[in-house]
Amino acid sequence: MPFRWLYLIKRVAGALSRRLGLQIATLFHRATLGAVGAGTRFQLGVNFHPSAQVSFGRECYVWRGVDASSESPTGSLRVGDRVQINRDVHLDMTGGLVIGDDVMLSESAVLYTHEHGLDPRSAPQLRPKMIGSGVWVGMRAIILAGCREIGVEAVIGAGAVVTKDVPAGAIVAGNPARIIGRNPAVKEVA
Repeated sequence: MPFRWLYLIKRVAGALSRRLGLQIATLFHRATLGAVGAGTRFQLGVNFHPSAQVSFGRECYVWRGVDASSESPTGSLRVGDRVQINRDVHLDMTGGLVIGDDVMLSESAVLYTHEHGLDPRSAPQLRPKMIGSGVWVGMRAIILAGCREIGVEAVIGAGAVVTKDVPAGAIVAGNPARIIGRNPAVKEVA
């Protein structure tokens, strides 16, 4: 019986700690980011650098371990409304990254907006990237700099390595990623 009480106390303390951490992190990011829309929340352990060029729309949720960084002081990140960025996602914003409304980035996804060619010490070659509305990027997918746009309602399979643009409504998977189907929720464009 006493173990049950200890368990309940531990659960309640953990829930209160997470809620307080969420409030503190959200207040911090509201004060440091370029813009944060109403209802957007951040967990502890989220990093943005440089933070002044980062803006979020309304009702977004950013999980712990998310890192958005730029090799250039001019790198930027613009996130739409109702976007969810899950744990341990890395967003390279060196070349400029725009994420549309209602996008889901699953755990450990990586998005690059620059490359160095064959010389890792060379100046970054900027490759701006646009992620369309309603896109779902699967767990551990890698979106390389050669992919400049992912069309609306596209689905990127878990573990996919995307090297080129993805058309609207396409489902892609594999390494390198290739189209394996169409999102049934998307009507064909005539």
